[in-house]
Amino acid sequence: MKVSELEQCLQKELLDLLPIDSVGFIDCGMEEEQAMKLKRTHGNVPFEELHAQLQHNWSSVRVGVGRKLTKGICYKIGQGRGTQHLVWIGDKVNHTEFNHDEKMWLRTMITHVGFVYQNLQLIEGLVQDLDLKREEAPPWVLRLLFRLSEQERRKLANDLHDSALQDQLVWYRKLEMLVNDDDELSANTRTNLNEISEGLLDVVHQIRETCNELRPPFLQEMGIIQAIENLIAYAQLNANFTVTFDHQDFGAELDDEYVLAVYRITQELLRNGMKHSKATHIHLQLHDEGRSVRYCYKDNGIGIEMERLQQTFDHMGLTGIRERVSGLEGETVLRTAPGEGLEVDILLPLPAEDLEQDEEHVRRTIDNHTTRPILRFPQSAEI
Repeated sequence: MKVSELEQCLQKELLDLLPIDSVGFIDCGMEEEQAMKLKRTHGNVPFEELHAQLQHNWSSVRVGVGRKLTKGICYKIGQGRGTQHLVWIGDKVNHTEFNHDEKMWLRTMITHVGFVYQNLQLIEGLVQDLDLKREEAPPWVLRLLFRLSEQERRKLANDLHDSALQDQLVWYRKLEMLVNDDDELSANTRTNLNEISEGLLDVVHQIRETCNELRPPFLQEMGIIQAIENLIAYAQLNANFTVTFDHQDFGAELDDEYVLAVYRITQELLRNGMKHSKATHIHLQLHDEGRSVRYCYKDNGIGIEMERLQQTFDHMGLTGIRERVSGLEGETVLRTAPGEGLEVDILLPLPAEDLEQDEEHVRRTIDNHTTRPILRFPQSAEI
């Protein structure tokens, strides 16, 4: 149900069960001087005549409480995002006052509607915040999505390890026993079976590598420095560039979320250097700046024009880096030009000590449920 549908149901109920012929739904700002809007009506609603009386500050009025006006009665049915939501009910057609039973029924009905109204407002607000078609999604939304993504990665890694990998190992051992125990195999057959056995070992290795990439083992135990050095060692086995890593005097204690974020960012940067930059050397720097961490990437690759860089984000993986940093309320600065390589400067503010308890609560909740051109992505506004 949408808010508009709830209003239609309430309007129908009021008109069917009370001897009235006029109902109006009104939105007004939290402050008295803010504009009011009549958004849905049935019958004659003297909005202009009642405007001054409706200007009363409704923020102190509880949901379900009504105020008698010169014409009709007005109830507060909800509030949210700086707006008060009211329903105006016209006088009875027989010009008598509402009796005790009618007032009690109204109070009960409006209170019940108020609870539903507030929940629908909350849901619609969340849906608006989750609209990722906008230029910038709120940081908390990005953090939620990345955490959910990491959870799915862990589940997939566990499934691969416990099913596909184990099955491959079983068949490899059976094939190995067949080759070693059967003396009647021809030389050609033995050669073919050995090739199949080696192929199975390659598949086992690939599955293990995939599991390790989906769920880095012992990441928190190793710490971010050792984790990055392991990534560098692996990358240099498969690429034609060298990597230097400067992390002198880095002493910040990063929690799981920050360690994983820097790890994933490093994965994407090295992958980008391997696939797109054609670099021969990459330099990484990780510095502790008190209440923030600065992470810098620089390569001597072919570079790219800034306009083209914006158009190729999705292909180069830079969108994921930018959004992961924004999710931690950090800032990403890119510098590049044709023939001058790529620089990525990332600043990650660490959570304040007094917010650590709130961070842990959020984590548990989610688990359970330069002269060259610069492209700057500022920290997203708080909501």
